[in-house]
Amino acid sequence: MLEKLGFSRSWVDLIMKCVTTVRYQIKVNGQLTVQFCPSRGLRQGDPASPYLFVICAEGLSALLHAAEREGRISGVKVCPAAPVVSHLFFADDSIIMLKSNQEEADALKEILDIYEQCSGQCINVEKSALMFSNNTSTEARNSVKSNLQIQSENWNAKYLGLPVHVG
Repeated sequence: MLEKLGFSRSWVDLIMKCVTTVRYQIKVNGQLTVQFCPSRGLRQGDPASPYLFVICAEGLSALLHAAEREGRISGVKVCPAAPVVSHLFFADDSIIMLKSNQEEADALKEILDIYEQCSGQCINVEKSALMFSNNTSTEARNSVKSNLQIQSENWNAKYLGLPVHVG
């Protein structure tokens, strides 16, 4: 992603060295454990992590915009003259909006798989939830849930103290 944004190869190598050569030690009952290396991607607590996460999220955003342009996902409009919105990001949270059908679920699954492969991050399906409009059939709901491997339909969720779903 850094290269796609125009950073030089030497800068990318330097950043990747910082991300991939880190070692940790944990203090347990006053004694330090043996050093160990984390096995995947960006980690919370790393000073560069928030910046690199935002850069990776830009890659996810570009994949979603490309799928929207290609007609693979459609996003939503609040009225006919409004722009289409397919996703919203805030810190490390994402809201992705699309039609509840097999084709768009397939496209989203493909995008998320690419994102995971490229970023080294994994989508936590246990912390993910789907929301459907009231007129979505049970068959469509089950198809989307099965494809995305997300079973939670959390209608009562709050985010930043506000309800996510307002009717």
